[in-house]
Amino acid sequence: MTVTPRARRLATFVFLAVALVFVGALLRGQWTSLDEILAATRRFDWSFDPWQLTAAVAVGVANLFLMGLVWAGLFRRTGGAARPAEAVRIWVITNFGRYIPGKIWQLGGLAVYMRGRGDSGAAALVSAMAFQIISLVTGAAISAATIGLKWAGGDGGWLPGLLTLGLILFAGLHPRVIRWIAGRLGSWLGETVVGVDLGAVDIFRAAAGMLVAWLVYGVGFLLLLRGVGVPWEVSQIHVLTGIFAASYVIGYLVLVAPGGLVVREGAMTALLAELGGLAVGVAAAVAIVARIWMVVTELAALALVLLWPRPAEEEERFA
Repeated sequence: MTVTPRARRLATFVFLAVALVFVGALLRGQWTSLDEILAATRRFDWSFDPWQLTAAVAVGVANLFLMGLVWAGLFRRTGGAARPAEAVRIWVITNFGRYIPGKIWQLGGLAVYMRGRGDSGAAALVSAMAFQIISLVTGAAISAATIGLKWAGGDGGWLPGLLTLGLILFAGLHPRVIRWIAGRLGSWLGETVVGVDLGAVDIFRAAAGMLVAWLVYGVGFLLLLRGVGVPWEVSQIHVLTGIFAASYVIGYLVLVAPGGLVVREGAMTALLAELGGLAVGVAAAVAIVARIWMVVTELAALALVLLWPRPAEEEERFA
């Protein structure tokens, strides 16, 4: 069935409208909770540095584009034809599907969108699954190699962390493991046959990109904390990166929570209090601020991709 450009634009508008309704409800609830927590933590010396907060948003937006490029590479390796810039644009738009209850909207929405554009819906689904697996495994590896060892009281320097990181990456990103997980995800999504035919080099490149992305998120999170007056030593940025990655992975794995809502904040609060020495109220406020920061970066990235001009050949191809 051929999808007309008008129908495609209408479907995109409806998808974004529904997703943004849920985003708005999320922001309203988070802002109310933040206001209450800030009122309860007046003894803490909250201060706001607009420059560091702006830098945190800029870092977050740049990182979303980096993650989009990682997916674009996987998409083209699995049979997709969209150019990297256009693939990033599509990834940023469909990424909002994760705020609609049920994680299926993020994966399935991407496949439907690409199929409607005349590209490979199967490649979109397969690459989206591979991307999620790689992002979760690298996030878990970063967490175990940083906060896991700190929690265990490890003091052997960087070597134990690097060994832990390498072992988890090797075990979790083996091509056979990815194919097995993708098959289970495909069954859950109602797809009878889902094959992820990626070589070790493809997986290595994507994993390297995602490891950089997690580290960049750690930098942005550090800027965010300092921007609201929470002191955090630069020397401990690896722990902060692990806290962010761990809370993200935990939130994502709870399928009933759209965007990991509440679950991610709860995990981040506990980790900041335990490993960062923050009072529980302060840690809870930081977790909510981090959520708002993430949504703001996603909205800023969305505005940019909707505004940037597309090459004439892209318009002609999908007209």
